[in-house]
Amino acid sequence: MLIPRFAIHPRGAVAALLLACGGGEGPLGEPTGPSVTRGPLTLTPIEFIETDYRFVPDRVDAEQGRLRVPLFHAAPGTDSIEIHFVRFASTTDTPGPPIVYLAGGPGGSGTWSASGDRFGLFQALREVGDVIALDQRGTYYTDPNLVCPGSWDYPLDQPADPEVLAAARRPFLEECHDYWSDSVDLAAFNTWESAEDLDDLREALGAEQLVVWGISYGTHLGLAYLRQHPDRVHRAIFAGTEGPDHTYKLPANLDRILLRVDSAMKADPRARAVMPDFVGAMSELVAQLAEEPARVEVTHEGERRTVVIGPRDVQRAVYGELGESEDIVELLARAISVLEGDFSDLARALADGRLGNRERAMSIAMDCASGATAPRLALIEEQARTALLGDVGTLSLSVTCSIWPANDLGDAFRGPIQSDVPALFISGTLDPRTPPSNAEEMRAGFPNSHHLLVEGGSHDDDLLIVSPLIGETMLAFLRGESELLERVTLTPMRFEVP
Repeated sequence: MLIPRFAIHPRGAVAALLLACGGGEGPLGEPTGPSVTRGPLTLTPIEFIETDYRFVPDRVDAEQGRLRVPLFHAAPGTDSIEIHFVRFASTTDTPGPPIVYLAGGPGGSGTWSASGDRFGLFQALREVGDVIALDQRGTYYTDPNLVCPGSWDYPLDQPADPEVLAAARRPFLEECHDYWSDSVDLAAFNTWESAEDLDDLREALGAEQLVVWGISYGTHLGLAYLRQHPDRVHRAIFAGTEGPDHTYKLPANLDRILLRVDSAMKADPRARAVMPDFVGAMSELVAQLAEEPARVEVTHEGERRTVVIGPRDVQRAVYGELGESEDIVELLARAISVLEGDFSDLARALADGRLGNRERAMSIAMDCASGATAPRLALIEEQARTALLGDVGTLSLSVTCSIWPANDLGDAFRGPIQSDVPALFISGTLDPRTPPSNAEEMRAGFPNSHHLLVEGGSHDDDLLIVSPLIGETMLAFLRGESELLERVTLTPMRFEVP
């Protein structure tokens, strides 16, 4: 069935949030030696455990690090907080600068990323330097870990709508802000401060420079660090580029990806036979629901409930299926019943997705502080009027940031970046959240950059591990090789059909 994405960040760290709320065996094994404290840094040798659903997980020696950093770096003598990381020692006798992984989200955990299906990539990069999985301020394993108390519900008897969403979320967001404001100033949770944390980490480790390796929001943070400390970055890898003014998504970019998926369906004979015109059928349904939302009776947790479905519910559900290529190939099979007028599966999914939503204050604060320039917001508003997917890429964020007391970082933070640092940009041609155009826009200021395109790749794992050629290109780049692969072409999509 189509799965509506009602979370504030479709790109967010759902798994890390669930883990932060309890559940799952973690990757941090028992200490294998005594801890050593040097000033604000404490290092503990540990056994690190792979968590990628293996019966016999791999285990490697690592160091767990905890670093005290100022809450506000401009006032280092006041409050402090703790960030967390895991360091994997290099396997070479001549290591380069440490490679620091910056998770996406915002709100993702570097520690969990290193233990999951990217475990092998983290270990492979040790060939050129220490690899550090960083947990950014406010995320899992750090102190404080800013999970909002409680949850919020969207009314089942209302279609997706900005005003209804604002009314549903406002009490929850106000309670979350008040809850954490009793113990910490949430204005400190922004990308500028997090970039300064990264430099404190560099200094604590005794490194002159770092290799910055980010994915999605992690590229946003990595670019901020490069702007603030240009001489302290040796090389940079940006997978799924979110530039300084890319936090709010352009509707035209989302539509461009949807049309490419539609073309791929038309090129697949089995998919074309079932649905000759996916975008056309979706557009007709959206127009129909705009005239008259559907009302569907479902049984949810033993109770009969009415779920009302509007045009944005369908648009959001389609958008949510574009996150990775493995989801995209299931899109048609999940959507076909809805497009043919049977809303029962979608209604049940909506009932699950609208109720009991959990969130992280760090994620909200970071994105709202990064914000957008006035021209970007005006362009989004203009494009959304006619876009196939409307305003779904910005709906939740726009509503949230109209409520949350944001510490906006200003247009200077969102301006262009110029750098001679060698940079590898990695983009998926089917990525609706961080499209290749984002990377090309940033490359205008990076004369020593290279762009690797993953043809047929979308977001998340598609940008790092969907093909071994991606990791090989990353290693070649980190070794300083000049001849780099320009394109990885995935197997043409074969859509699942009912």
